Amino acid sequence: MALAPEDHRPTDDGRRTRRPLNLERWDEIVDAAGEVFDKKGYAAARIEDIAARVGLLKGSLYYYIDSKEDLLFAIVDGNHSRGLAVIDEPPELTTAAPPIRLGAFVNRWIGIVSAVPGYAAIAERDLRRLSPERQGIVMGKRARIHRFVRTIIEDGIAGGFFVHGIEPGLTANNVFDLLNGISAWFRPGHPLSYDELAEHLRRLVLRGLGADPDAYPAALP
Repeated sequence: MALAPEDHRPTDDGRRTRRPLNLERWDEIVDAAGEVFDKKGYAAARIEDIAARVGLLKGSLYYYIDSKEDLLFAIVDGNHSRGLAVIDEPPELTTAAPPIRLGAFVNRWIGIVSAVPGYAAIAERDLRRLSPERQGIVMGKRARIHRFVRTIIEDGIAGGFFVHGIEPGLTANNVFDLLNGISAWFRPGHPLSYDELAEHLRRLVLRGLGADPDAYPAALP
């Protein structure tokens, strides 16, 4: 769920007051923006296209946002907030072997990709269109997510679970490229479901790092 901004409504003296926007309504607006950005691209997307999808006039939508960038930030930042939730491991996994932890991460990550298809592509493609301040917020979250995966890989190399000679940071980037890239081509049921795809990718990632996926059973997401 995206964080809702405060409602910008002008007062009689021309000042703007703020009051909370209904979160359910805000989610509808952000989802509509995500669909339009995914289909048309951020640059070509129009506020009126987004407003029409949720039954609002263009001017009414501006009660809730100052610019189209506000909606992009809600999508990109929300996507990374979901990523932070993914690196919050269940207690029983924190001491598990690195291949089990990394495999469980793959399963959880595919879970958020399947829940919000298209958002990962928008986050990667249009991040640089955000203001420097907003980019900084997002990149701070991204660094924490990347560090989580990199640390698991480092631990796996040090413990002899993964092959030596690979660079952990670059390898973590490769893992994210693989997982996030599915939003550009994968369609559930042709021929795999998301659960089947997650298992396929878990096995692929572990084998690529030199670990036998059969020796480290998949943990539930």
